[in-house]
Parts: sequence; structure tokens; C-alpha cells
Amino acid sequence: MARTVTVTPQRWLPRGEAEVVVPGRIPLVVWGGIPGEASRVRLGHQGANQAHGEWASSDQPDPHRVEPICEKYRPCGGCPLMHLDADGQDLARRALVRKALDDAGLDDVPLAPSTPSPDGLTGFRYVVKVGFGVSPMTGRARIGAWARHTREIVPIPDCHVAAPILRKTMVSLAHHTLQLGIQPYENGRGVLRSAVLRASRTTGEVLVTLVAARRDKALQDLAEELGRGVSAVVGVWLHLNDGPGNAIFARDDQGVVGTLPLAGREWIEERLNDLVYRVGPGDFFQTNPSVAEVLYARTVERLALTEGEALVDLYCGVGGITLLAARQTGFALGVEEIEGAVTRAREAARMNRVPAEFTTGKVVDVLQQIAPRFQGTGPCVVVDPSRRGLEPGVIEAIGGLQPRAIAYVSCNPTAMGRDLAQLRAAGYALDEVDVFDMFPNTSHVECLTIARPEGGAVAQRRAPRRKLAR
Repeated sequence: MARTVTVTPQRWLPRGEAEVVVPGRIPLVVWGGIPGEASRVRLGHQGANQAHGEWASSDQPDPHRVEPICEKYRPCGGCPLMHLDADGQDLARRALVRKALDDAGLDDVPLAPSTPSPDGLTGFRYVVKVGFGVSPMTGRARIGAWARHTREIVPIPDCHVAAPILRKTMVSLAHHTLQLGIQPYENGRGVLRSAVLRASRTTGEVLVTLVAARRDKALQDLAEELGRGVSAVVGVWLHLNDGPGNAIFARDDQGVVGTLPLAGREWIEERLNDLVYRVGPGDFFQTNPSVAEVLYARTVERLALTEGEALVDLYCGVGGITLLAARQTGFALGVEEIEGAVTRAREAARMNRVPAEFTTGKVVDVLQQIAPRFQGTGPCVVVDPSRRGLEPGVIEAIGGLQPRAIAYVSCNPTAMGRDLAQLRAAGYALDEVDVFDMFPNTSHVECLTIARPEGGAVAQRRAPRRKLAR
């Protein structure tokens, strides 16, 4: 029987656990804990640098504590804040953002009031990533989420945060995979590694990307069965990844996620702020479209864009912010490394009759190429990088554009703090940070702030090009 101790965690950790620090002892990481709540904790694994435990009970529970609604809350681990109500979750995420800023020396940068998820705490997720594995008990194939501390698969047919159509698709995928006898990839054997399921909040249509170590005729049969079993599945595509490690997608030297058609079409459509976007396999698009719609509109609003000025949207994906800004200014340039996403962004620009351009390439390289073209325009710049933040050289290259303002969108407070500190050192003043609940029940958070040259307004001329995509 596991030993139990009574402790009071002091702070949140970035993964959504609470931490107990006692001088002279290794930190204790508590799953289900809440800072400031005296609790009995069941001790588990102890490593060289930290110990782990799970919350068991408390005589005086925190007022924000609730019973998690999901029976897979503990083994799955995908929703580490599900033991808190909405207000408690917000307090936890804001504490993490505040600490990231403080650690970066930005303790004077304020946080704006949080924006909650319009769809609430359940059914908001329109992207689900599942893995394939073998049950250690039965030896049969198993489909679901990766477990909290291992790579074992936890079946999640009733996932509360996934949109209902994705839950239905997951069940169908599991059923037909087992029925066709397709083996999970494990230790160099088998076929299927994972799958990415994306649904449109607007149309209800679903796009499935199967990730396999090798081609197999049964995958074609699986794609056809998925389409027959769930009419909302309009496309099934195959991505081959036989490399080591746990990354879902294997990108080539140009960063492209290669896919092969199995059934149906290559994209689904999503409508945000009266603009239609196309999203394909391997493309980045926000998990929570209802929050993305608010985030994109807030970005454009805080930049105070005017007709005739230029905007450069870096890491633009399929054009989420680019199209919205171009509709207001009359011109915007989106920069994205993934060629397929740029293709779909151009299609969306034509469909929406929005004067936006898109170019493919590494951000640093493209910035150097376009600097002469934007000379003297004082453009606004949007950056929405991956979790690792901005690559070395990007801030300096942005400075070469002499921007009027920079909108920084981030899903990683730690990387954001580092990059904002560098922007301040480069001579930019920082506005308050908006906090968006893009990922309810988790410690992940989306943030937005604006950086402006400390010297005041820069000289501007009209955008360098106004091209209507047709």
C-alpha cells in the first residue's frame, strides 16, 4: 500500500501539477494537487531529482476543487486541471503566465482579464491525436490517448473535451482497425502508429490523417470503412513515418509533412469572422475554433489597423490572421514554412476575394528578402510561432522592417517571456498581455500582446502592393 503524507503545495508547474518544495528534500510533484491546499498525498515513483504523488483527500478542500467528470482523468492525464472549476483553472493558468513573465524580468507587464472558451469546458476540441498500441493484459490492439507517465494507450471513446463527431470517429476508427486486423507499430513491427482527426466546427466534416510506419493494403480498406461508417468523414490521408522517437509527423528538409491520398478530399473548411479557411492534413489550425475567432479579431483590434497600411503575418499557417487583416487594410503578406498550408491559404484568399499574398520559406530568410520591399512602410507584424518560440535572428530581422507594431501570439508562456524580454532589449515597449482559454482543463494557454517602438510612431507610406487574389 502506498505511503501517504500530508503536504501543502506551493506553486503550479507548467504541466498542470502542483509542487511541494521542502528545504533539504527533492521536490514533490502532486497530480491533482492545488497550491495552498493542505492535502493527503499518496506517494508514487521517486527519482533522483523529484518525487511524484497523487492527491488523495483534504480536510478543507480548496473552494475551486471539483470532482473530475472523466473516469480516465488519472490514467490519461490529458486534462490535468479537470479537478478545478472554470475560475480555479483560470487562476492556475494566470499564475503560470505571471511566473513566466516574472522569471523573464517582465514583472511590470500586466495581465488583462482572461477570455474564457465560448464553448465551455467540454466538447470544444476539434482536433484529436490518438495512438495505437498493444494492451499489456490481452495483447490486442488498443487505440486511444498516451498514458500520463508511459507510452501505454488509454482508450478514450467518451472523451469529454472532444467534439461529439470526433468521439464518434474515434469509436469507428478503433472498431474497424480491430476488425481488419491492422497491427500497431511497435519495436519495428506492425503498421499503424497514430492518427490525427480534425473536424470543422462550421460544417461538421472530418478529415483523418493516418500515420503508419509502412504502406499496407489494409489501410485503404480502413479508409473506405471509415467513410462508410461515419458519413462526416470526407477525407482520409496517409502519412508515412518510420523514424525513431515519438513525433507524430516526420517533416522533410523543407518542413513539409508528406501525405498520400487514401479516400476523399484533402481539406475541410472552417468559418471564422465571416471568412472561410481551408485546412488540410499536417496543417496547423487552432484546436478550439471558438477561441481562435476571438483571438484573431482581438489581434487585429489591438493593432488598430487602418486602410492602406501593410501587415506581415509570420508563421501564418493557412492564413488565420492574414486574411482578416487584409480585409481591413487592403493588403497583408503571410509567411509560412509548410507549402501545403500556403497552397490552402492562397485558395482561401481567392474564395474570400481578399487581397492577401502568401509565400513559403523559413521566416528569417523571407524577412531578409522582403525588407527592401517594405522599406519605409512601417508595417505591422504578427508572429504566432510554435511552442519553442522565435528562432534566433527573427527579432533582428523583424527590426529590419522598422515595424509600427508587433503582435506576439503565443501558446507557451515560458518561450513568450524569453522573446518579449529580447524585444524589450531591442527597444520595444510592451503592452498588457491578453490571456485566452484555448485549452480548457489543461495548463496550456494562449496569450497575445503588442510591442511598439519606444521612440514612438515610425514614418509610414502605403503598402507596397495591393493584389486581389483571384
